[in-house]
Amino acid sequence: MADQALSEEFQELYTAWGDAIANKRHDWLEAFFAEDFLGTAQPWPTLRVNKQQMIDLDKAIDAMETKWVKVEAQRIGDEVLTIGHVRYMREEFREGASIGDGMPSGQQIAELTKGKVAVYLNAWRHNGDHWQCYDHHLVAVIEDKGFE
Repeated sequence: MADQALSEEFQELYTAWGDAIANKRHDWLEAFFAEDFLGTAQPWPTLRVNKQQMIDLDKAIDAMETKWVKVEAQRIGDEVLTIGHVRYMREEFREGASIGDGMPSGQQIAELTKGKVAVYLNAWRHNGDHWQCYDHHLVAVIEDKGFE
């Protein structure tokens, strides 16, 4: 069962992440992702990124406008699992932005999410100073219906 106060805390953290990307505060990203970070995304089974690749992908975003419309967090021992729904109004990648061979381009990612809500499943651990994301998975992209 989701914890309301914890869910609100993580919604703020997700919003700060988006703000860091939108405002090109790339140094913020270094502390946000854990060293053993892993990211994946459907519908691309070959998309698999580590911390540096994720930071590079976030840095390749020239313009972004999103809103986290729903975040549910649950503590599991010392860690937290979250399910976050983010509305993508605008996401523009630098021309030619790519992650690597066999993976989608920034343009393909933006085309998938534009005007829709992406659903992410994430795992977090506290490093003694702040929460860090160590697993980040895009699990679905859905039509933007019923979210406020």
